Amino acid sequence: MVEHASPEEAGIYHDRLYASIWENHRDIEDPEVLAQLAADLTVPSGLIERVVTNNELWPAVLSSMQRAHEWGATGTPSWVIDNKLMVPGLQDDDFFDRVIERLSNIKSGEENSK
Repeated sequence: MVEHASPEEAGIYHDRLYASIWENHRDIEDPEVLAQLAADLTVPSGLIERVVTNNELWPAVLSSMQRAHEWGATGTPSWVIDNKLMVPGLQDDDFFDRVIERLSNIKSGEENSK
């Protein structure tokens, strides 16, 4: 919702959200916590708390889940690379390096054959 209400501040809000989860171990299911993270942003006062409390974004979540299932994603994290490959689950950096290198080689081969 921050992306729509204040697009230029969405990155700031997301950084705060992730820090709240992974560094500060705050309960981001609490609408008050979510509102506090945006207290100094230009998002209208009370918007976040209202939207979360009333589940106003639930239809968007369901739609997103449906699209993910159509791609074959059944859990998180799931990664879609170059709109061609879906990688399910947590993977290490070496795995992604190999996947990206392989996709790059395939793409180079396709371009050279034209």
